[in-house]
Amino acid sequence: MSRKTNQQKRAQKRKKVRKQQKAKQSSKPKLFRKEPALEEALNFRHPLVECLINRDWEEGRLASIFVLRDSPVGLVLSSFVVDLAGPGLKDAWGNYGLSYHDVEKMKSKAADDGVPLVPFELALAEKIVYGGIAWSKKWGFKLPKEYKIWIRILRPENETEIDLELFGENGKPLLVLDEDEIYDIFEEPVDPKILKTNIDVNPDSIPADTLNRIGDIKSALITFSRGSELRTDFEAAMQEQFGSDDRPDSEEEWIAFQDRFVLEHELESGETVVRKFVNHHKKIMSEDVRQLVLGWEFVIEGLFEVKDIKDSSVWMKNLINERDYRVFPTASMDEMDVDPGDFMYARIVPVKEHYVFSGNTTTFKSDGNEDVKTTMYKNAVEIQMKSPKMAFKDNDEKLQKGRKVVREQYDDFVAYFVNDEVLGTGKQIQQQYNDYFQYLYFEKKNPETGMSIAETYERDTGKSYRFPKMKLPRDVLKSKDVCMICDPLEGISFLIDYYRFIDIFKRPEAHRDREDDIEIVMGYLESEGVSDVPFRRVAQKYADNFKKAMSHFGRQEGFSYIDIDQLMTEFKPESFNKLPTIVPILDSEISRLARSEK
Repeated sequence: MSRKTNQQKRAQKRKKVRKQQKAKQSSKPKLFRKEPALEEALNFRHPLVECLINRDWEEGRLASIFVLRDSPVGLVLSSFVVDLAGPGLKDAWGNYGLSYHDVEKMKSKAADDGVPLVPFELALAEKIVYGGIAWSKKWGFKLPKEYKIWIRILRPENETEIDLELFGENGKPLLVLDEDEIYDIFEEPVDPKILKTNIDVNPDSIPADTLNRIGDIKSALITFSRGSELRTDFEAAMQEQFGSDDRPDSEEEWIAFQDRFVLEHELESGETVVRKFVNHHKKIMSEDVRQLVLGWEFVIEGLFEVKDIKDSSVWMKNLINERDYRVFPTASMDEMDVDPGDFMYARIVPVKEHYVFSGNTTTFKSDGNEDVKTTMYKNAVEIQMKSPKMAFKDNDEKLQKGRKVVREQYDDFVAYFVNDEVLGTGKQIQQQYNDYFQYLYFEKKNPETGMSIAETYERDTGKSYRFPKMKLPRDVLKSKDVCMICDPLEGISFLIDYYRFIDIFKRPEAHRDREDDIEIVMGYLESEGVSDVPFRRVAQKYADNFKKAMSHFGRQEGFSYIDIDQLMTEFKPESFNKLPTIVPILDSEISRLARSEK
């Protein structure tokens, strides 16, 4: 296999992995998925062929603008219709792969239709198009569905001065509309009353009218998310979630998707819908409402046990982060059909010192059945182990305990192995791993009780502790070069080809331009299962060699190396917000039922 082919494969894989790691990259617009060559064809850096406008645009105050560039796949065209007196940008469309003959036919047809096209200065055309967009946004008019695609042919907006004095009459849009046209042109307005005044919340309750108002604000937020400005982001998120732009048949799935989109989804711009909404309505929104809506980004999702129902609220314990919450429904309590002892999978958001439900709730009836409770507790522990982010959210005590446990594991590891890295074959590491845990559970004594973990378990349960043999993944067991590495923040992990990885930076002269070395380094960089730890360790130990080697790999693989933090920002962004890999269970009842054999 050629070197070039390997590089192409790694570049393709790296692009996919970065998208998953950062969770920032939205799916491409549907049109680009159907017409992949169009994205490059619309590059504004391609040579300008012609810019045209209808001759009577100033008199009629309606501009039909055509911009043509010469792309590698033929001429590409973007067309914009801008109503300078009324709503601004009304339409945007285009085509590519055109010939000069196609363009001449277009001009002839326009002349035959009584709308002759004349040459026009590109800078002024950009001022009209970008001004039309700004004007539409200012007055709440809907923008064309695919306008963000076709404006790519223009130079970026920050290079063009926007002049809104070109639009409207006396600073306002001039409209003559039929009743049926109103909805098609205007975005659905928000009632200013729900955003202006402060939120009335009592220390002991949320009044019914406030709950209704919160429901109205949430509805306005969802409506805002469906507006033209966010249409591309919404459709991309739909494509990513459901594999199409079509609404799912399940109403529960649809509600859950919308709730996550408006509260948590990161837009292509890097913002969230919540922040866009707050900024869009900043002139009429009180600071109190602003803080309320921004607080909804701190959504808490979990499996809750209903402890009590009183005062029009549900008192619940989140079995994932082990916190108690008092939650108010924005709908009637009678519609919830929930009783003490039941379980709910739900999402909640803060309203000052209280919480309200957000999105779907799924109820699991208990009817006092202990088996149901045991199953729910086991499910909760399983979710904790799989999603530390959910487990540690809004519980600093649990987070600090997790960090302490991982640090203690690190200290035990170093005390046992006299190092925080253990190298060997896969089979050797497997044996040493089991020997280490045999020591932890059966030999190491608690200084306060003088008993081992196994002895304590036998005392508390009357049963012998059965130590589960740990079995490493097949690829680790088969490898001749494995490292069991322990980090005070991450705990224990296993790395294949680690000795070779270190040697690449320890003795770079022995590894110059070896294809398998590039595979190892790039494999570590691109793998979700490898953290920043090995890179930071070799960068510290072999600083000069690391800088030279990574600069060399970067030139070959298409990335720039500045320093270790920049490298990790690009490839391991999650490493800057690490959570403990061990999730402690604080509640003894959860721990007891989760360990039960039912």
